Amino acid sequence: METQLARFQKRKRLKNSITNYDKIDETEVSKILNSNIDEEKINGILQETKKYYNTDVSKDEIKLFIDKFQKDFNDEKFDKLIMDCKKNVINSITTPLGLGNFVAAYDKVGGNVTTTHNAKQKIYANEEDKYKRDDYVKSAKSIGGERESFSTVREKTKATNINANGQIKDANTGLYHNATEMDLDHDKSLENFHNEGGFMISDKDKREFGADTENHSFTHSSTNRSKGSQDHKTFSDNKKNKEKYNLDNRRTNAVHKRGEKTAEKYLPNTKEKAIYYSSKITSTGINEGAKMGMQQALGLVMSKFFNALFDEMLNIYKGGFDNGFDNDKFFTILKKRLLRVAKKIKEEWKDVAIAFKDGFVSGFISNFITTLTNMFVKTGKRVIRIIREGVFPLFRAAMLLLFPPKNMSSEDVKYKVNKILAEGIIISLGIITAEYIDILIKSIPILEPFTELFTTVFTGAMTGIAITIAVYQIDKKKNDKEMFNYLIADTNTKLNNLSMDK
Repeated sequence: METQLARFQKRKRLKNSITNYDKIDETEVSKILNSNIDEEKINGILQETKKYYNTDVSKDEIKLFIDKFQKDFNDEKFDKLIMDCKKNVINSITTPLGLGNFVAAYDKVGGNVTTTHNAKQKIYANEEDKYKRDDYVKSAKSIGGERESFSTVREKTKATNINANGQIKDANTGLYHNATEMDLDHDKSLENFHNEGGFMISDKDKREFGADTENHSFTHSSTNRSKGSQDHKTFSDNKKNKEKYNLDNRRTNAVHKRGEKTAEKYLPNTKEKAIYYSSKITSTGINEGAKMGMQQALGLVMSKFFNALFDEMLNIYKGGFDNGFDNDKFFTILKKRLLRVAKKIKEEWKDVAIAFKDGFVSGFISNFITTLTNMFVKTGKRVIRIIREGVFPLFRAAMLLLFPPKNMSSEDVKYKVNKILAEGIIISLGIITAEYIDILIKSIPILEPFTELFTTVFTGAMTGIAITIAVYQIDKKKNDKEMFNYLIADTNTKLNNLSMDK
């Protein structure tokens, strides 16, 4: 079967071989075009034709015509379906399930920004947000603060609270114990304070809080060790703890309230939290946007490259390696074929730029959504990846709805949006499936070294085919309508031509 490329090359050679154009007499051409039409002769020919041809059409002929018309129409759509399937499979392998794996390798449980919800579960986005006791107990003076270190404050406070018998009163029980058995405890524990928002404040404020005497109370060392970083009220309201350490509710509640009141002075307020989150979301969003932008741009380049490469391979299979080339040298032809592939990709540079831009914006938005989600619910790595890959089609669909092309009808916009959303849902399901495929392949010893490759190719192929089938189903209804409209338009054109002939 002769390919389109081969036909083009043939026409080109034929055009170059024609040399008779200059010999044409333009006067004779003009004379023929301006001559009168012998309508009587033409009508006579038509009348004679009717003697030999029956122009009546039976129902069976109409049905046969419609069936053939429908078959030809659907054959064309089926060819497009196969091409779309190839394109979707390649795109799924290279972008969300291929390059997406590299981007996903940098995902963190809980996202890129530490939230108080996650910090309370000791989940931090980076090392600097983690709780470190030294950040609170060292001297604040060394970094511009006013207070001494907690250990210095502890010794001074102990000296002023010890009585003549060498005892100190326990703030939680009202009982006196030997000074050597007593600890100066933080009413609001340092780690508890840190995870409720202390990770947002400066090192100076952390050390100021750690040494603030308004947050200190003496308690027996056994009680202090048992409480650890727990919330004071949660610990003291526990019936078992209350009985074991003789805790007095009236006293423990007072200690708790004093600690909470002191913490309020240091914890960021609503405005400060908004500034913190805005700053973190912006900086991490730019980074996430750049990664997603590169993923989409590189994915498009790779997809275009492999599609163009497969087209060349198909052309070689159908027409031979040197078909359409004047030079028959292997490396010369190979170079021209590769240059042709490169040219196709180069012509799509605007699409690549748009893909980077769309990827950047969707990556930024997905980072924002992930952070917002983690203020209420902890997200795992897989959920973060689904949000990132899912936001991209949502963004494309939203942009299409808000800024549709001028020549696109509202019905076509709706049709396109449905296709984009279907692709997004299937890609998200593909990412989830990939996790289980990965586990399955790893269970086969001989395939374990190739797990990532097999998972990507297999899941990408299945995802691409699923996208094609989903889009085909969406297309089917539209195709039926298009076919009917095309048939009506074609019939009207032919009727108009007949009317003009009469």
